Amino acid sequence: MFALASSSASVSARATSPNRASSGARGAAVVAAAGVEPIPASEAMKLAESGKVAKRKGFVETMGFAGWAPEVINGRVAQIAFVAGAAAEAVTGETLPAQAHDHVFSLAFASSLIALASFMPNVQGEKYTSEPESKGAFGPFSPGKELLHGRLAMVGLAAWIAIESHTGVAFFHR
Repeated sequence: MFALASSSASVSARATSPNRASSGARGAAVVAAAGVEPIPASEAMKLAESGKVAKRKGFVETMGFAGWAPEVINGRVAQIAFVAGAAAEAVTGETLPAQAHDHVFSLAFASSLIALASFMPNVQGEKYTSEPESKGAFGPFSPGKELLHGRLAMVGLAAWIAIESHTGVAFFHR
């Protein structure tokens, strides 16, 4: 398990002053699990450039407007919501807006779980990062297809909600 942390001098300074901001990459060393010596920043950069350890992006860069995370996570949530909403509607006959209203905590829990799961590769320290492009294609599954399917699910959910809100009748339970 690898994580980026500042050099030991700035780590101890941050421990004594919690308001101190760190620059992240300056003086960085890769720290392994407890009891293992840190890797100097120069060696960490060589590992990252060689492809043995993927380069990690900061939170602002990941979650920003041009970052990968917002659209990918929203697409994943939309895909799960589309399938779960269709199944629940087929069984209960309850419209999608009614399901969202009646089960808001379930929706929030599932969305949070999907968002957290999206960042697990960063926590595990794999050769790839949480960014889908770092993993590449796996058979018929690729980051581009995931993005396309997420977009289709988001548009489908919006249309589905609009139709059911206008008609008041469950779309899949006719």
